Amino acid sequence: MNRMASAGTTLLLATFLGVLPSPTAWAVPGLGDLVPMQDVQPPPSTDALVNPGTGLYAYGTLEPSDLPSEAWYSPLVQVGYFRDDWSVLEPDAEGTYRFDAYFRPIFDLWVNRWHRRVAFRFMSENMHSRRRYVTPKWVFDKGVPCVTLKGLYTKEQVDPVFWDDRYLVVQERFIADLGKYLDGRPGLEFVDIGCIGEWGEMHLQRWTPEMLRTTGFTTTRYIAAYRRIIDAFARAFPHTRVFLNVGDYEAINDYAAIKGLHFRQDGLTPSGPSADVGRRFYRPYATRGVICNYELHSGYDEMKAKGWGVKETLARGLEDPISYLHINLMSYHGLARAPAEVKDAVTDAARRIGFRFVLARLRRNRALWLDGTAPARLLLEHTWKNEGVAPCYASYALRWTVTDPQGRVVAEELLFPSHPTTLWRPGAEVTLRDVMTVPATVAPGEYRLRVAMVDPADPALRVQFAISGRDSEGRYDLCSLPAERRATASAAAIEEGFEHSLGGWGASQGMTVRVDPVAHGGQASLLVTGMQPGTAWGYAQINLREPVLPASRYELSCWMRVDRISPRTYAPYLKIGLTDARGKWLTNVQTDRYDLDKLGTWQHLVAIVDTTPETAGGHLAIEKGTLESRVQAQIRLDDVRLTPLETP
Repeated sequence: MNRMASAGTTLLLATFLGVLPSPTAWAVPGLGDLVPMQDVQPPPSTDALVNPGTGLYAYGTLEPSDLPSEAWYSPLVQVGYFRDDWSVLEPDAEGTYRFDAYFRPIFDLWVNRWHRRVAFRFMSENMHSRRRYVTPKWVFDKGVPCVTLKGLYTKEQVDPVFWDDRYLVVQERFIADLGKYLDGRPGLEFVDIGCIGEWGEMHLQRWTPEMLRTTGFTTTRYIAAYRRIIDAFARAFPHTRVFLNVGDYEAINDYAAIKGLHFRQDGLTPSGPSADVGRRFYRPYATRGVICNYELHSGYDEMKAKGWGVKETLARGLEDPISYLHINLMSYHGLARAPAEVKDAVTDAARRIGFRFVLARLRRNRALWLDGTAPARLLLEHTWKNEGVAPCYASYALRWTVTDPQGRVVAEELLFPSHPTTLWRPGAEVTLRDVMTVPATVAPGEYRLRVAMVDPADPALRVQFAISGRDSEGRYDLCSLPAERRATASAAAIEEGFEHSLGGWGASQGMTVRVDPVAHGGQASLLVTGMQPGTAWGYAQINLREPVLPASRYELSCWMRVDRISPRTYAPYLKIGLTDARGKWLTNVQTDRYDLDKLGTWQHLVAIVDTTPETAGGHLAIEKGTLESRVQAQIRLDDVRLTPLETP
């Protein structure tokens, strides 16, 4: 039988699939009506999302009444940020810590009771502290040099010379011990570098020129000191995000980025952030994996006194690719009574910050076709848009689920996006094409299609989407999915026995092809002879005139007999090259190779072919597998078959 050049192949395949041509087809241009599809438009949601690696946060509190569940800001504030003096943790002697006493109540309330997250910064200089020693006194008793400065609430504060080696050695030890206690702890969102400069924010605004001169300050020593601290945090917190409070020092910021640290700044105003860090650093470094974080320059009352609008300030910050925003506008009691402009601006920021994935469009099979023997195949063309202002910094997978009317799972498949989620840029759309299989035992009926985004390393994690229909397991109910019975297929989609003609096969340079009466089955085979001069990968080939179905499983088989071949280095095989609707090559799949130890025998060569969702056609070839060698050969080919096993 010869169906490789049949003019009725499209109708034959449509009959084989048990469907009639439909005006709605798979979205790859040129596929025609082979796979009828249905469009689905998931309903969008304007809710603020709670996702890993992003969100609004507020100063930490240990007062349970500060975050009542009914408060408008309660679902928006997902991180409690605690900023304190170093001397609070290590007040009396080197290595004598108050870690348990300090951290346990925080984690108990925020993580264990409220199921939220926490972040920390510990400072060595802090003009707002009411303590004389922000850095513990014993540090100076060990000989670390210091300067005496006036605090906002104290007559004097004793602060270390940050670029002195003796200070850096002590600080490196503290950072290492803090990391041993905190790194990777569940619920810990991030830590800040806080041990150089005022508040740990890379500036020395209270230091006089004379202080800088007498303590040996130079730009080089300052940068070198910061690099040591950056290295210490990178070593101590390999499993926790670390933020550098960026300023004007490009060399420091860049070094932090290459060490895997992230950027934070406490200077957002309606005119933008201090030192123009958004344009200079956030935008170029965000695409390199650096997460960006803002804190407002001033609280609400101070902003009003300056004539600064909350909406304008937050909108200005959201022009940059920020994943975190500290809403340090007012106390929790103030937030409870916040004016409308604060509520509106904060809620809008919560909707836009970080990444925000929305399933913009979905196309799927009009129905699942069931024959009771082979698994059914569900084609999915899904378009996603990142409506947030920042990239996603984690590589997530999609878990597609088919459930019955009672909600029980009948099919589920984890699929990794071919375009990783880290590349779903703000404002851009990403279209993916995937296929999932549904067991042959599934009965005809009406099912539901659901999707969730997960971290394969943490199956409990579920990313929230900006669409409606989220269930208790973090899945989104997208649409109904009918499953219908069809007759079991028995005919091969493509077969060639060379009984009457070459069937469209042609020879490569140096080779000839003809029909030969020596056959494996029937009356003839394809005889390929000659010297292949190294100008092509194979000996003979054919471009298939019939479409090859997308997202399908086929068996490719043939009988091959090699009578002679020289050199005997390259054993031939049969290959299918898959192409899309425009004829662009997608991939190759090959059978096992001919066993050259058994020359002159007919051998059955087989391959299982899983076509891609973009597949529309292809070509077959007897391959030698190299371009680099001249090969003389006599090869017979017979009973070529491309048999569908699983199809949409």
